[in-house]
Amino acid sequence: MLADLYLDVARRFVPIPTAPFHEHLVLAEMERYAAERPDLHCLSDPFGNLHLRLGAAAPGIVLTAHLDHPGLALAAGDGGDWFFHSLGGIPTELTRGAGVLVHDHQSTRPIARGRVLAYLEEGAPGDPGGRPAFRVRLDDPVPGARAGEIFATWDLPGFELSGGRLSGRACDDLAGVAVALSVLEALRADPAAGIGVLLTRAEETGFGGMLAALDGGYLDRNPLYVNIECSSSLAGAPLGDGPVIRVGDRRWLFDAAVTAALAGAAEDLGSQRPTFRYQRRLMDGGTCEATALCRAGLRAGAVALPLENYHNRGGKKLRAEAVAVEDAASLVELLAQLARDPQSAKASAVGELDALLEARRGWQGERLRATAPGASERPLMGWDRGSPPPCGPRPVRRWSTPRRPPGRGR
Repeated sequence: MLADLYLDVARRFVPIPTAPFHEHLVLAEMERYAAERPDLHCLSDPFGNLHLRLGAAAPGIVLTAHLDHPGLALAAGDGGDWFFHSLGGIPTELTRGAGVLVHDHQSTRPIARGRVLAYLEEGAPGDPGGRPAFRVRLDDPVPGARAGEIFATWDLPGFELSGGRLSGRACDDLAGVAVALSVLEALRADPAAGIGVLLTRAEETGFGGMLAALDGGYLDRNPLYVNIECSSSLAGAPLGDGPVIRVGDRRWLFDAAVTAALAGAAEDLGSQRPTFRYQRRLMDGGTCEATALCRAGLRAGAVALPLENYHNRGGKKLRAEAVAVEDAASLVELLAQLARDPQSAKASAVGELDALLEARRGWQGERLRATAPGASERPLMGWDRGSPPPCGPRPVRRWSTPRRPPGRGR
């Protein structure tokens, strides 16, 4: 079952401590994971993003997800009190008294525990920049710690299962990473499937890894791109109602043809399995990497797992994030369906729309002309009915890619 496949992958990656610019532990485990699979090619670009490819075929689709989650970076240490800067969006109003786990880049086990005493908007003592900082009191001193190598996460469960839900401190976006890897696993027996996965760093601080990969020329312009996120259910997408096909985010609308291909694949699955569920939403609570891809001229769409306690915002205190396991399994199924032939799915979806518009264009235009009030008696909007409109006839754009006849059956 896809749910079991997904959970096997999620158990391995979701609990790993991570933060922007401190994704080293996840990256190390990812490289071990790839080394165990000879058919999975793994490359790292100069910015530390990982580029995975299944088999030798050129990818027709690339799934993207990010390896980080909002966290804390060591700024300075002062005896038993340390000062940390925030990395990414943190609900500071919920952090007083919150427990933290302090990590280095060597082990997933914390090197120390502590608790937030205060959030200092004026910054740590002696900091000339005055950047806001968290004052954290450690339970035990840690000698020799150096800024740049130390980060902290919230002291929340790393991975728990209960009532069909997976919860953890960093579901956003390690649960999304697990979806991408599960799609690779599901397609390993299909040698014709050409699929890649891009795993980026520092998304939570403003798409750092994605923008660096784009600016550095490390992304192929030929594939379709589908960004995988975990997005707040408060945007109108409840947990358990299926994964979300995102039409856009707060800043941008995504490639309509890629979105149509995703929706077509979902409809195919729904016709084959009536219990398959999905949602289609704007999800305008934030901005995701698909916007950066679209603005760079790449053909990109996006999907999401509805997320509870987004960025650990759990009402009156910090809580672990949560996703529905069945939503994740359905998302794996959806993306695997699309990945088997992404270009044909895209052409078919757009071709069906063109065919629909073509069928409705001719007879309605003639009937409208014949039934327009006073058609033979008066000019309309300043020009005679017998003469062409001042802008000329509007050319009809035809889809140039060979397309299948209407109907998405493979």
